[in-house]
Parts: sequence; structure tokens; C-alpha cells
Amino acid sequence: MNMIEMLALNERAFEFRDYMRMFYHPDYDGVYADEMNFTDEEIIEGFAEYIKDKEAYKGIMKYGADTVDRERVRDIILKMREVA
Repeated sequence: MNMIEMLALNERAFEFRDYMRMFYHPDYDGVYADEMNFTDEEIIEGFAEYIKDKEAYKGIMKYGADTVDRERVRDIILKMREVA
């Protein structure tokens, strides 16, 4: 990955974090924050796990995140919590 790709990925990660906050983070009055209460760390870790899938990575880099991506990362975070 070159520097330009790394910067683009960083930008997408922050966009995605902000998108997830709108739904799951208590400090941002997320729609499901009372139920999920996700931290920024969990969101970024879930995102990092999600983009290990090459197709997910390509889609996010090309189009940005959508509801399907958000729900998949939500599920990843919930699974990570079960393991911990």
C-alpha cells in the first residue's frame, strides 16, 4: 500500500467511525447507543477486521460505507465482545 492509499484509507476510517457514532455511540446520541454503547476503539477495531475482506475493502474505498457495511461491522463488534 502506498502513501496515497494509506491516506485514503485513513480518511475512510474516520468517515466510517463518524457514521457508526450516529447509530451506536452514546456521546453522539446514537440511535441504538443505549443498547450497543460502542466505543471509538471498538468501531475502529471492527472496521479494521472488516476490511481484511478484500471485497469489503474495495467497496469502501470506491464508494464509502453504507448500511450493509455498518451492520456487518456491528456484528463483528458484538462477536468481539463475546470473545473478550
